[in-house]
Amino acid sequence: MNWYLDAWQRYAQFSGRASPTAFWMFFLVNVLISLVFALLEIAFQVTWRIEAIYSVLVFLPMLSLTVRRLHDTNRSAWWLLVLLVPAIGLLVLLVILALPTEPEDPFGHYPQNKPMR
Repeated sequence: MNWYLDAWQRYAQFSGRASPTAFWMFFLVNVLISLVFALLEIAFQVTWRIEAIYSVLVFLPMLSLTVRRLHDTNRSAWWLLVLLVPAIGLLVLLVILALPTEPEDPFGHYPQNKPMR
């Protein structure tokens, strides 16, 4: 749960690196929360507002965490532009995000490993 809270605390930090575990755990928790909201909206036949509001709120933390994860694979944030390629752009980005950590350090050390205050 610390990975999830850490992403929210560092929601606007686009420098540094993020470990694969930090990224994928935040991603997994967001998918589960979105799924719960979608099921609640279906069960109670409410409009899309709850899920849409959550999606807007989580956009910036997810974006900053994705940029830090790209840095961890020694790629710049410009790689997010691959999303503009129809059909395969998202798949390419997911493969890049799943790559292991690169030991070279052009984007900074691991601030992710600092203990939470």
